[in-house]
Parts: sequence; structure tokens; C-alpha cells
Amino acid sequence: MDFDAYAHNYETTIERVAGVSVGALAGEKARMILDIMSFKLGDARNARVLDLGCGIGLVDQAMHDKVGELTGVDISEKSLEVARARLPGTRFVAYDGRRLPFGDQRFDAVFVICVLLLVPLPDRAPLVAEMMRVLRPGGVAIVMEHNPWNPVTQLIVSRCALDADSHLLSAPRAERLLREAGARGLGRRYFGFSPLRRPFVERGERAIGWLPLGAQYCAFGVKA
Repeated sequence: MDFDAYAHNYETTIERVAGVSVGALAGEKARMILDIMSFKLGDARNARVLDLGCGIGLVDQAMHDKVGELTGVDISEKSLEVARARLPGTRFVAYDGRRLPFGDQRFDAVFVICVLLLVPLPDRAPLVAEMMRVLRPGGVAIVMEHNPWNPVTQLIVSRCALDADSHLLSAPRAERLLREAGARGLGRRYFGFSPLRRPFVERGERAIGWLPLGAQYCAFGVKA
């Protein structure tokens, strides 16, 4: 997939197919990540955070001023150009899609959003292992993906050009990848039960986050 070709129309491409505000959903994801970080780390305000597969920086835009240090990496140079224009004070780095350009135990939290579905099956475990390599012991790893158990999600993904080469993975499989890479204290939340995205909907969905019917899910764990 040539993500450079979609860097400047990413939001409209997704919104046209999914019928939801990409910006609003990015804000929800940022709040969920911050909530999990606070729960697992105790305090997210001083955390060093890595967004693996940051794209044009939508989630980063919603959380950059709420953590100590935020870094984004992506294989798409054009997407990184857009991200840097959005957030000139945030560090965005290109990488080869295999080895992250950081030393061991560099970050307190690493999150990856709707990336693993585009990674070839044999390369998924190595990518999650890279997440864990740059994460300090006690740091939190977070995976967000489309939920293949939701039929509407499957339909939307099948119609989206950005997901043309995707292979959806379930929350239990994402948890297994985290566990095999050394994560403990695993958990999961489902969200996106309704196309209507409002604060009261977001609050209501937290109460049913255990129900495996949301359009997307979040799986997380702590590095042992």
C-alpha cells in the first residue's frame, strides 16, 4: 500500500467510507490511551510515549500536550510531513517498518493503531517484539485495531482503499501477540458501538466495553 498517496486526503477517504468523524474518533482514542496509561503507570503527564505508525498525527494532535514526551514513527514520508505541519513541536521520525530507530527501554508507553492489520502475518510478532524492546519494564503496550467480529466493520474495511491489503485480527489474537512478546496484566476494551460519536455515547460505551461487538478494540498489557 502506497500511504504517501493518501497523506493529504486521509481523513476524507476514511470519512467517506466509514461515515464517522476521523478527528472525533482520534480524540476518543487519545483519551482511552491516556486513561490506560494513567491506570497502568499511575501518571501519564511525564511519560515518554511512542506512536508506532502515527500517520498524519491525528491521535498525537489530541494528546501531545498531556504527556511528557511524544514521538511518532511511520514508513510514509508524506504522512510525516503532514504530521510535522500539524505539530511542529513534536518529533516525527521515518523508519523502515522493521527495526525501530530507538534504543532499548526508551519509552514508558508505546501504542499502535490500525497498523497490525496491514502487516503480513509472519511479520506481526516481530513488530510487537520491537514495541516491547523499546518499552521499559513496567511500561504499557497498547494495540488498537478493527474488530473482525463486527460485520459492519468488515464491510467498511472491504470498501476502504487504505485497507485493501489488510487481514483483520481479533482482540484475543492481539492479546496473544502481546503475551508472547512479554506483556503481562493484559486487558481489552471494545468501542465504536455506534456511528454517533458524542461525549455521552463515549461515556456509555465505557460501561459495555467488555462486549465484543464494538467496531474497534483496544488490547493492552505491561512489560514484565
